Amino acid sequence: MMRHPSQRLFGRMSKRALLKSGPVAVAFATVFYTADVLASVRKFNRRKVGTFIFVRYLLGTAYLPRRLAHPAYSFFKGLLPFPDLAIFIDIDPSVALRRIELRDQKREIFETQEKLSRAREVARTLVDDEWVTIDNSKDGEEPFAEARRILIEKGIL
Repeated sequence: MMRHPSQRLFGRMSKRALLKSGPVAVAFATVFYTADVLASVRKFNRRKVGTFIFVRYLLGTAYLPRRLAHPAYSFFKGLLPFPDLAIFIDIDPSVALRRIELRDQKREIFETQEKLSRAREVARTLVDDEWVTIDNSKDGEEPFAEARRILIEKGIL
């Protein structure tokens, strides 16, 4: 399993920038995160077997300035392979923040009420009928059960 930002060079650089603040940190986090994901796509694309799950794969563009989010999404959607199943895990920003506070980690640059609300609003404009939405605002097993049902329905599980 690989997470992004990964432990590779671009992933480590992205993570460092995500723990800082300001427009330069945002720019560095974005560039290095993008390079990290593209390296993973390239690696996994060569294998052409198995199931791959990418988090914030295309919808990471929702964190960009609003005027860039749609063009960046369209660009990357044309450049990268679109998944057989695209799931948008939607969550109320206040619930997300409550869960973030439970982690034993420093908050990232985008983990504020304002930035999570804005990213959610933009992400909702990016998803279309190719995406399946799951509401992850409920605590407990219900969101996981919904994801499992969808994966079974699509023949992935």
